[in-house]
This record gives sequence, C-alpha cells and structure tokens, in this order.
Amino acid sequence: MNYPNKWYRAGILALSAVLVCLFILYGIDAIASLPVLSTLRRIDPSVSIGNIDIASGLLLLEDAHFPGKELYLRTVVVYWSGSLLNPVIDSILVHGGSWKPGLSSVSNEEPGSGRELPPGRFDSFEIVNGSDSAVVSGVFSGRSSGDSLNLQLESSWGMGTGTVFFGSQWDSIHVSWFHCTRLPGGLVSMPEMLQGFEIEGSISASRSDHIHAEGLITEVDGESAEVYFELDDSSGSPEVVLSTDLENVKDVLTAQAEALLGDVYIDFQPSGYFTLEFIDENTVGVSVDALLDSVRMYSPALAGDTVNTAAALRFNSTVCIRSWDVSIDSGAIVFGNVPVYFDLNGRFNEYPRLSLRLWNDSMHGEDITASVPSALLGSLEGLELGGEASFDILVELDWETPDSSDFQAQVDVSGLTIRTSPISIGQLRYGGSCLMRDSWGGRRRVYLDTLTNQGFMLFDSLHPSFEGLLKCAEDATFRYHEGFCEYHIRNSIRANMESGEFTRGGSTITMQLARNLFLGREQTFARKIQEVFLTWRLEAYLSKNRMLEIYANIVEMGPDVFGFQDASQYYFSSDFRDLSTRQVAYLVSILPGPRLYHRFYRNNSVPDYWESYLDRLINISENRGWIDPDSASRARSDSIVFNYNNSNSFDNH
Repeated sequence: MNYPNKWYRAGILALSAVLVCLFILYGIDAIASLPVLSTLRRIDPSVSIGNIDIASGLLLLEDAHFPGKELYLRTVVVYWSGSLLNPVIDSILVHGGSWKPGLSSVSNEEPGSGRELPPGRFDSFEIVNGSDSAVVSGVFSGRSSGDSLNLQLESSWGMGTGTVFFGSQWDSIHVSWFHCTRLPGGLVSMPEMLQGFEIEGSISASRSDHIHAEGLITEVDGESAEVYFELDDSSGSPEVVLSTDLENVKDVLTAQAEALLGDVYIDFQPSGYFTLEFIDENTVGVSVDALLDSVRMYSPALAGDTVNTAAALRFNSTVCIRSWDVSIDSGAIVFGNVPVYFDLNGRFNEYPRLSLRLWNDSMHGEDITASVPSALLGSLEGLELGGEASFDILVELDWETPDSSDFQAQVDVSGLTIRTSPISIGQLRYGGSCLMRDSWGGRRRVYLDTLTNQGFMLFDSLHPSFEGLLKCAEDATFRYHEGFCEYHIRNSIRANMESGEFTRGGSTITMQLARNLFLGREQTFARKIQEVFLTWRLEAYLSKNRMLEIYANIVEMGPDVFGFQDASQYYFSSDFRDLSTRQVAYLVSILPGPRLYHRFYRNNSVPDYWESYLDRLINISENRGWIDPDSASRARSDSIVFNYNNSNSFDNH
C-alpha cells in the first residue's frame, strides 16, 4: 500500500540526469585521450579493434571493445593535425556504442583536473546500468577549466537536455529540462517511496568528492507545479529536502485529492508550505502549514449540494519508511473557526494499525454554527448556538486483530445553548406530527397524540415484551446513555473491520428516532451531522418513555405500514397488545430492513435461520430480565405464521 502522497518523491528522480552525465565524462575522457594508436593498450590491455584506418588528418576506429572499461564504441573518428610522431587532436566524433559503468571505469582524478580534451561530438551512445539504459548525444567544447559538454539524454525512465561545466575546483552540471518517470536502479540508493512519478523540471549539481544537487520541478504527473528540491550525499547517504509554497502545486494537490477521495469534485485555493526531509536512510520528516481557502466540494456521499468552506492544516510528523510507522504529535486541522487538535500514531504496512486522538477543550457555540457549511446543515440552516462545548475522542483500529480496536469519547455539551433553531423539538413532548416515507415510495403524515390520531399507542399500552426485545435487537443501553453509545460504536467498528466493508452501524434508538422524525432517506455525511444534533436535542427534551412511544408508532414496517400497530394488523391481523412474544420478536427483527425482509411475508415462510435468530433475541431478553420467563418459554415453543386479511394483497408488493 502506498500511503504517503506520491508527489513527495518527485524531486529525487531528477538526480538520474546528473549521475548519467557525470558517468559519461569518464568514457569521453578515455576516447579523447588517444594521441596515438599505442595509447589504446595502455587504456585497456585487453582492447580489441574490429577495424582501424589511418589517413592524413584522420583516425577511424570501428567496433572497438574495451572489456576492462566495459566500453564498446561502434565508430570513432579522430580528426588530427601535425605529424604521426607529434599529432595534435583537433576533435573527436563518436557514433554509436555502449558503456556499463563500474568500479574499473571510474577515474581517480580530482574533479576539474585530468588531461585536456579536444572538442568533439557523440551521438546514439548507450549507457547501461543494470536493467536500465539511456541513450545520450551531445557536443563538448573540450576539457579544461571553463569548457563544457552539452548533451541530450533519452531512456525508458526519462529524457533531458543540459550542460556539464568543467571548473578549476569542481565539475558541475545544469540540466535545463528533464522529464522522468523514475530513478534508474543502482545509481543512487533511494527509498522505494520516491519511485513512480512522472515529473518535469530543471536541476543544477556539482561534483567534488560528493554530489550536491538542487533544482525546480515544474510538472508532476502532467500537472503544473513548482517544487524546490536539494540533495547532498556528503554524509554517506543521500540527504534530500523537498519544499514548496502550496499555491505553486495547486493542480497537483487537486488531482491527488480527487484520486484519493474518488467520485468527488473539489476545488480550492491553497497557501502555506510543505517540506519533506529525509532525516536518514529510513526516516522522513514531513512539515505542513497549509490554508485551503475557497474550498468547493461536491460528492453524492457528502451532501445534496456543493459544500463551500475553508480549512487549515498544520502538523510535523516523522515516517519510518521500512515499517511505514507514522507519528504526528499535536497537529491541528481547522474547519472555519473551529480547530480540532490531533495526535496520530500508525503502522501502515501489511497489517495496519492506527491510533488517532481528536480533541478541543473549548469550542464556542457561535464558532461551531459559523463554521458548518450551509450545505451540511440542510433543514437546520439558520441554527445558532451559544455557550461552550468540548470533546476528546480516541479511535484505535487494528486490521490484524480487529477485536483490539477501540473507541472512547468524552463529550461535554452541558454548556452549549440553543439561541435559534429552525426545528422545534419541544412540541413533541405531548403532540406534533411527522411525515413518514417507506422504501416503496409511499408516504403518510403520522400524528403523535391520541386526540388527532385514534390509533396512536401510548407507552402504557405497548406490548409488555416490546421494550425488552427492542433493546436486545437495537440498543441495549437505551435507558442509560444520552443518545450516543460508545459500546455500539466500538462493536460496529470491530464488525466492519472483520467483514472488510460497512455492514453494521452504531445508531442508538434515539438516533433512529431523529432520522425518522426529521430527516430524509439519503445516505450522506450531511445527514449524519444533522442526526447528531437532533439526537442531542431529543435527549434534552423528551423522556425515554416518550421516545419509545413515538418510535413504536412511526417506524417503517412494510409497504405503507408505519408503527407496530399497523404492522400487527398487516402481518398477523391482530392488535399489537394481543400479539405473542414471538410475533413481537419477529416485528422487531425486521426493523433494520423492512423491504429486504418483506420477502418472508411474500413467500409466506420464515426460514429456519431467522427462527433461530428470534430464539436468540428471546433468550437474551429473558436472561437480562427484560421479558418474563413464562412469556419466553411460550415464545420458544411458538412459530411465526402470517395471517392475510382482505386488505393485504402481498402479491402486489
């Protein structure tokens, strides 16, 4: 898994151009230092020449092999003047050949020194390094202080044009343009995480007893950029720093965000800086201080409309490359005016493990409502909060042993106040209504009191086994939590990690009630935010009995079937109070998916595995004292038989 953002690696690929140019100098030096034919043996005693032609002013070598230098020259033309006993080399032409640089090929001369070389030209010359190769062509003006070598390079991993300068103290190179896809293997020992980019830019480097290079990347994977990079290997291992003003890499950031988030449109104006530093061979330091202004984001999973906001991100982190251990202490991400501080420690190898702490000790209500984009508020748009709140959340995820995953939350909203709310909760204490929708496209307004709804069931008239079975199936701690349950969230995290997909939510009965009363059926992040707020308000305004009373009268149970009284008539042609405990257990069991489980009714048969699930609900409820033993005993010997009345034409559903 490639967890770090891959454009971090971009600058390192440019070093390939530097090293290839420096290596080829040795090959040119060996060819150009042939004042006479006898010198060939001194260069390499095992030299073999396919053909030699000498004429006045011209020396032609064909198929020259220098095994000791791992050098092959297809055609070499030496232009000379003077006599054979005292020739003067005017220029050299090398056409075709190859070179495999190795220890025997490397000169021991000090940079900037060595024999003076005449001007020359070479083309179609191949440098082979392991499984990588590059074809270079160029023109050199000679080798003395102030001379230069102009070259072009093309290979499977990149191409470029540049100039090598020969100085009195050191040699240097300037590559005015390069385009690379990776670093050729074996030239420089670099971490794997720096491989895999397609980049374009320029580079300058100097070579004495080590390499120092710096340059500017102007394109990453086809997106314009401006990333400064610097490399120095004087310590024995490459020390690399990449840095940029984020406004110079907007296109890269946008493309990477869209690739990471999937089916999302996103646009923003970034500013701030990013720095990537290789501390040692195995450790990378990452520093970010970013402001994302004018953020526009649209995704069907986020909200029904484009989200407009602003955000900021600050952190310093270290990454251990071999084990993919990541550590961030005291980072901060700011949404609008609300900062969320975080610590992150993770291992992102074959079996990832993540520990994430999020906290804010004091959030002002005014800042909270001002910072939430209106597209996320939906029907809560216009909400105004006052007072203060705080939270401290710890999430631990272990993909190798999901049972070790954990969730802990300390949330204090006791100081938070409501100044203005577009949704009134208080009316639900004794009345009110809600518009319900089912999975078949039907809808009905349900009134929540006996004066306007004669079929409304009060809490005292609910089936005696109802609450126990409902808590067993949906929310065991309903009577004790304040709308949210760590136990539910922790168990849903573990279950989802074990299955590898989202199979179980962590909703409480209060959260389900909030969705049914006020929210639509869309599955979005915006709805979850609204659900959290409405759950908090329901717990503040309504008693647990009233919440169960409303819940039992409105939940979807079938096509145009809302509430347990409707469901009792639809499935069993009976009033809810007159159902058997097993029949109540069945109605409770289909709450997560009335449309999915409606097939049992259509087929007029409940499968054995579902009957076993009903037995489990009954046994657990009895063991916890939520239903009496006599009712449980009769329920275990019972079975589900549907009764159809004239209005229930199941063939039509």
